[in-house]
Amino acid sequence: MSIKWRLTGLFLGMTGLSILLFWVGESVRLVSGEQRIDVGVILLALLLPAGVVYFYTSQLIRRMEKLHFATQRIARGDFEHIHLSDSTDEIGQFTVELNSLSRHVEMIVQNGTQEAQKMEAILAGMQEGVVAVDHVGRVVLVNAAAERIFERQKTVRDLEYLLELTYDSELEQLTRKVLSGQPSAMREIQIAQRIVQSKINPILSGQGQSRGAVIVFHDVTELRRLEKMRTEFVANVSHELRTPLTSIKGFVETLLDGAAEDPSLRNRFLEIIQAETLRLQRLIEDLLTIAHLEGHENRAEVRTGKVSYVQNAYDKIKPVIQSVAQAKGIEVEVDLPGNLPPLIMGEDLLSQLLLNLLENAVKYTAAGRVWLHAQVGPKFLRLEFGDTGCGIPEDILPRIFERFYRVDKARSRGQGGTGLGLSIVKHMVEGVGGDISVDSELGVGTVFTCNLPRAKS
Repeated sequence: MSIKWRLTGLFLGMTGLSILLFWVGESVRLVSGEQRIDVGVILLALLLPAGVVYFYTSQLIRRMEKLHFATQRIARGDFEHIHLSDSTDEIGQFTVELNSLSRHVEMIVQNGTQEAQKMEAILAGMQEGVVAVDHVGRVVLVNAAAERIFERQKTVRDLEYLLELTYDSELEQLTRKVLSGQPSAMREIQIAQRIVQSKINPILSGQGQSRGAVIVFHDVTELRRLEKMRTEFVANVSHELRTPLTSIKGFVETLLDGAAEDPSLRNRFLEIIQAETLRLQRLIEDLLTIAHLEGHENRAEVRTGKVSYVQNAYDKIKPVIQSVAQAKGIEVEVDLPGNLPPLIMGEDLLSQLLLNLLENAVKYTAAGRVWLHAQVGPKFLRLEFGDTGCGIPEDILPRIFERFYRVDKARSRGQGGTGLGLSIVKHMVEGVGGDISVDSELGVGTVFTCNLPRAKS
């Protein structure tokens, strides 16, 4: 029954009860012949209906208070079911609807929390930096990758606008343009030694109005470095191939033009052509070796369990090194104990590594000695390749492992080098999980140190 009809019925019933009590009291007074007013009957006629009304309204108020507290709990995020006495009046119906609304809001909050956690996990796992700004350019979100890129921690708490994060006014202006209606924008910015590509996309409302923007930062330093290396590699290969081919072409044309009739010229030109041909062959072999190593094919040797011993690998290249060293009057000192542990590297690769480093040492040593020492560590075997040669300037030491890089280009070509030997060595060492370093001093000599992983016993 409706509350208004209950209150109306209660009012009418209590009014009728009061009138009845007054009438009964008055009738008793008239019958008994009493002249005074019966105060007890009057009080009863007034207090009994008032007590009934007070009791009913108290029950009603308690129900309303429970609803009030329940709505406060829902506002605080407590969606516990509201337990009130079953009733078909407006409060009962309101309680049912409020419980239904509470369950609905709870589901919305749970879904929103799950989506927020999912988005937070996605943003935290991204390698790209993500920054979100509102419609006036205030920063509202910065993920961990963006904090790393800009070397900031807890950025949102410390700054208000994008310029305080990037210190790039042009990026700030592009963001303003996107917020004012431009579809999107891109810009590359320099941060210390890194190149960062940024893309700005607007966040639009259902009516197409800008509500903010998302800026994605991608560190393209390595990509640009690889592009530069690729360009330089193509240029270097072209140059290295062009030089011997031009020489061969020139001498062949000279021979065809009549120089072949002179035996001394013919033999000298053919010797030059043979030397240039061998140089081309060495260059192509080195390029194939680098392609082989960069394709991680050498890692297959580790997976298949190939191991080798330094002494056996050195014995294979010893005649070559000894002959070159004797021709220059250079002493070769090799200290390889017989109990050296095996290495995680195929014997052919290890022989090539020893040959490249020892041949380099002999090549760039005019007089003195070249040495190879071994030192056993718990997990690695340290090989030290040293010489008393001309040394390498300190400012170019970081570049000596680059392809085609030569300390003295004219001298290297004259000695038949391709500029790929040290790059090949670096790929070999790192391919099996080792490392290589160099220490050099001009006029004193150079020492290369290789740490190669030991094979399990």
